[in-house]
Parts: sequence; structure tokens; C-alpha cells
Amino acid sequence: MTESAQLAEKLDVRLHTHFAENSEDDAFSLATFGCRPTQYLEDVGWCTDRAWVAHCVMPNHDEIEQLGKAKIGVAHCPSSNMILASGIAPVVDLRAAGVHVGLGVDGSSSADSGSMWLEARQAMLLVKLRNGAAAGTARMSLEIATRGGAGCLGRVGEIGEISVGAVGDLAIWSLTGVAFAGAVADPIEAWLRCGPTGAKHTIVHGKLVVDNGQIVSNKVDSMLATHRTLAKRMQRIAD
Repeated sequence: MTESAQLAEKLDVRLHTHFAENSEDDAFSLATFGCRPTQYLEDVGWCTDRAWVAHCVMPNHDEIEQLGKAKIGVAHCPSSNMILASGIAPVVDLRAAGVHVGLGVDGSSSADSGSMWLEARQAMLLVKLRNGAAAGTARMSLEIATRGGAGCLGRVGEIGEISVGAVGDLAIWSLTGVAFAGAVADPIEAWLRCGPTGAKHTIVHGKLVVDNGQIVSNKVDSMLATHRTLAKRMQRIAD
């Protein structure tokens, strides 16, 4: 870990690891290294704005302040945390301390759909559950899913926002139809609370990837066939 941090600084790249995901992580760290995960992160040179960590469910108050001072990034994975019963990450406290909180889906073993939209909704609901109804808003979740993620990756101003000079990445949802009937007061709240729903258009680096709900590619069927073959092969190996 120490050598990884040194190499990352030399090459000017970022650091990433899963971190403080559950009580078992705390117990392992104490038994193996004689300290809690946050102190271990500090000891090996990872408590820096170069690093971003996944989950971060279990830090205490002092550790949250320590992570905030380091301007570390956290990939919040709400569905995974619930599926694995890891707990509810202290998103409000982390953000208040200065931590860059982004959004993640984890892997297919613990969040099968891989839907960032669903993760944003789950993040909103879990904050309401932990911190009160008023604390968890759709705008907070949207910021986590966009600018928060940019902060984790050290790319604020480049991605995660619509501004001059930023990368041309956009996801566009339609708020028409039965699902959104009457949802006119706040389009952001309507978008996140009345779904789930897929994007109408998705633009990556200025190019359409999804147009009117359909993937713009003639390779989808062949890629799905390849995926099915590989999935069956992996399942046979597992058996």
C-alpha cells in the first residue's frame, strides 16, 4: 500500500480501494494492523486528495473529520450496502466535512442492474432514513451522481456539470406521460421520485449513444450473444 501511494504520486495518478465497508473490516484492521481502517489509510500514505474509496460505511465522527481534511473521495454504493447488510454510509456528515461523495453501483455480485439512476434514488432514500426526511433531496442525489463523482476522480469542472469547456456528456429524461402526471413543481424531485425510468437520450463526448430510448449501435445483438456465451462459460467453471 505504501509503495502504491509513492508510485501514484510519482506518476500523478489516483488511488482507489474499498474501505470501512462493514464491522468486519474494522475487526480485521484492528486484529491485523492494530488500528482502525482510517488510521491505517493515514499510515500507508493513502489519506490524501489523490485517493478515493468505495463504501466508507463505518467511519466515526473523528474519522469523518480526518477524511474531510484530506479531501478524500468516497464512492457511495447504497444498493450494495443494503444487499450485503453493511449499513448506511454517513453521507450527510461526509459531505459536510469536505469529503467528495460520488455514486457507485459496485459489482454485479451485489448490485445486478448497475443502474446509476436507481443508486441515486436509493441514496436519497437512505439519507432520509438516517438523517431525516428533509435531509435527503433529489438535488443532493443529483449532485452526488454528477459533481461528487467528478470530485472523486479529480476532474471537477471537466465532467459532472454542464459548463463551457466541460466534456459533452449528457443524460436526458422525458417527464411526460402517466408516470409524471402532475409532477410540475420540481422537475428534479419528479425525475427521481416518480421512476424508475430510462433515459430518453444519452450523449457521451458529444455523440449520441442512446436516441429516443434506443442504443445507437448495430452491434448490440452480437455483443449480447457474446455476453451470453461468456456468462454460460463462467457459470460452468463455477460449477
